[in-house]
Amino acid sequence: MTWQHSQPMPMRGSPCVVTEANALAYTSKLSNQNRIFLFSDSDRAIPGDWGHLASVRPGVPPEGIMAEVDAWLRQYPDAWLAVDLRVGVIPPAVHDLEDMLKTFPRVVIVIVSDDTRDHPWPRWEFPL
Repeated sequence: MTWQHSQPMPMRGSPCVVTEANALAYTSKLSNQNRIFLFSDSDRAIPGDWGHLASVRPGVPPEGIMAEVDAWLRQYPDAWLAVDLRVGVIPPAVHDLEDMLKTFPRVVIVIVSDDTRDHPWPRWEFPL
């Protein structure tokens, strides 16, 4: 079952799902342009001018990935995190991703291939 209602803006503690195309369109309409980093298995498909934060590294355990996330949090205090869960992407190597994102101290958007499918987060639908 999908969420009944969308979310007009991503907020701390309330991640939302969005397609790459919509994420680019919506963020271009925001007056406050925060830097966005894609938490992904590779830097091969970074949208727009976003940065990259590795979500998987060969031989690196989840604790190592989270240590890099902690360093990123200190280095970019106002950046948004875009978690790459598109089809064909290796999911982040972290323990309990859903819980991590709920308690993450930043704005989180989850990039998906199809935002009409069932996801644990509401869809980001920018108000017109």
